[in-house]
Amino acid sequence: MKVITRHICGADRVLCYSLRVARGISERFGRDGIRSKLGGEHLEETMDAVIWLLGALMDAGKRYADRNGIECPEPPTEDELLDLYDINDLLELQSITGEAIEASSQQDVTAESKNV
Repeated sequence: MKVITRHICGADRVLCYSLRVARGISERFGRDGIRSKLGGEHLEETMDAVIWLLGALMDAGKRYADRNGIECPEPPTEDELLDLYDINDLLELQSITGEAIEASSQQDVTAESKNV
């Protein structure tokens, strides 16, 4: 599983797009998925979606870190994220969530050379 580390709320945090996060997105946002909320017309829905997703990615990252012996602080709660960031940070937070999801979808390809 691929993870990323980003400095969030004063600490380096591991973010992971796990199956649990993918299922949570499906359950919370339904068929349209989270993309419709992230770029939606309603700012409140966008903020809620970004904060929820960031929290879910950090929770999954913490579980991944714990299982793999990586030091990672407890993630902040959604309420703490709402208190620590302002509207000017929203695009950066969206970018971070996108990076975490994109990192998990990248595949490593290894080519082997055959001596002929």
